[in-house]
Amino acid sequence: MKKSLALKVKALRESAMLTQEELADKCEVSWRTISNLERGLVVPDLYMLVKIAQIFNVSIDEMLNLQINDNKSRSRLEREQFLIEKITRANDKILDYLLDQLILLFKYFN
Repeated sequence: MKKSLALKVKALRESAMLTQEELADKCEVSWRTISNLERGLVVPDLYMLVKIAQIFNVSIDEMLNLQINDNKSRSRLEREQFLIEKITRANDKILDYLLDQLILLFKYFN
């Protein structure tokens, strides 16, 4: 759950076009705290979790990925999370290659 939360906070911050420093200011913490949170090294306390959720206008359930999806097995959710983590860490060259391959796969198998 720690890694999932880390990815969620980073994605929300980047989509809001905030720097780690700007988010840290809004949360009244140091930028190092945000950096450690986004790397999955720390888990925020409840106060900070609520504050981040309010900043990005999302629910705590969404922040913690607690929504229950009856259509997906646990195995599928784990595989999706694995792919998300790998894609997030990929450099631009690998990301471009993966995108090309996915487009081909969906073109022929969808």
